[in-house]
Amino acid sequence: MKSFEEQLQITEDLVFQKTGEHLNDLQRIILHESWQETKKTYDEIAKECGYSANYIKQGVGPKLWKLLSRAFGEKVTKINVRSAIERYILDSTKVDLEPPSNDDSFVNELGDRDPQDRRKFSRGEFSPIQYQPFELELEWPQNSVPLGSPFYIERVPYESQCDREIEKPGSFIRIKAPRQMGKSSMMNRILARAKQKGYTTGLLHFQQIEATALIDLNRLLRWFCSNLALQLGLKPNLDNFWDEDLGSKMSCTLYLEAYLLNSIKTPFILALEEVNQIIEHPDLAKEFLTLLRFWYERTKTDATWQKLRLIMVHSTEIYIPLDINQSPLNIGLRVELQPFDIQQVSDLIRRHHLDLGTEQISQLMELVAGHPYLIRLSLYHLAKGDLSWRELIENASTDSGIYGEVLHRNLRYLQQNPDLARAFIRVLQTEDPVELEQVDAFKLYSMGLVNLLGNQVTVSCDLYRQYFRDRLLS
Repeated sequence: MKSFEEQLQITEDLVFQKTGEHLNDLQRIILHESWQETKKTYDEIAKECGYSANYIKQGVGPKLWKLLSRAFGEKVTKINVRSAIERYILDSTKVDLEPPSNDDSFVNELGDRDPQDRRKFSRGEFSPIQYQPFELELEWPQNSVPLGSPFYIERVPYESQCDREIEKPGSFIRIKAPRQMGKSSMMNRILARAKQKGYTTGLLHFQQIEATALIDLNRLLRWFCSNLALQLGLKPNLDNFWDEDLGSKMSCTLYLEAYLLNSIKTPFILALEEVNQIIEHPDLAKEFLTLLRFWYERTKTDATWQKLRLIMVHSTEIYIPLDINQSPLNIGLRVELQPFDIQQVSDLIRRHHLDLGTEQISQLMELVAGHPYLIRLSLYHLAKGDLSWRELIENASTDSGIYGEVLHRNLRYLQQNPDLARAFIRVLQTEDPVELEQVDAFKLYSMGLVNLLGNQVTVSCDLYRQYFRDRLLS
């Protein structure tokens, strides 16, 4: 009988074929423990993995058995999962090995199939239950991972935490991580699941705003309101609510309450993406962030405002001094996405139908430290056959390697900001953590070049250490 790893791959392919979904890391752990002769309880699994027992018992576990039941066409539970998998594999093998039957009853079971298919089955050319892995269709790993993509890795436990949080009236979620770490991909899935619950959603991407609006609060807030109205299918009608004497912040608040929120009958999930575009303009950012905090406070006492649930996504620490009672940084749920761990990277390797050894996986982790985009870029080129493993490693830190675009972009930014480049040089000159000016540390972190360790930083991965030492220290 096949090993657990082989059975897991067959099971994952079948689940994707039948349901369009992938198992997440925690579901694989539960499946592995349930596959063993001596099975661990949900309480034991929860304790070992750092989750609450109820989260596994009431959420992850039932969803796993439901997925497997749909995939295998029979009721699958924690007790019978191993026998269900092995029975499926055995049946598939029998179909491959048995000679074609001349019994007309088998042909009749094909029902209304195309007559040509019926003739193929009679000649032994057609198998109704033969196992076939799904054909791999690679995706260029640019921007966010599309909904339904087989290459998306669920962020456990952050996604379920966010899903529960947005069910709360007036909730506020802040998602932070360096560039290309998967913030947008996770946010899009949170919004998609909110829509499935019947919620209204809106998304404002601050990279779309004109530069002139980033130095004028009134223009920024008018853009904010007009954009939202159009997304909700409403005419902006800004001038009916904008009052110069009240000021732009109060006008925006009245517009949101009296016009937008009053027109919505369901909870309204509003996602603000790339808020760091505003953070780079301190005076404007201070006004905007305190406005978000004011709205949050309104949700505590006003039923209309309780419809609003905010998600703020940004890639840099917010270093603007704000009064603790006016800041949105000490409220709600804070999520800081981490690099992929070795289990998540191994999962992505399987999804790309690659066979990398333990040593190669360790090399890849040392090179890019689990950075989601860099990992996906590596696996894309390996799966496509553009280069060998040896070529990937040998050319990684060169201008012509597959990471060249990312390296060049960061190098250009450092060259345009000499003070920041000098700060990064200090980090490159030693293997030990270095303390930098707070603003410099936060900017380097948002670029993904360093990890924050308290008040100190270190280079985030060997790829950046190798490349920038050659470019900045020579």
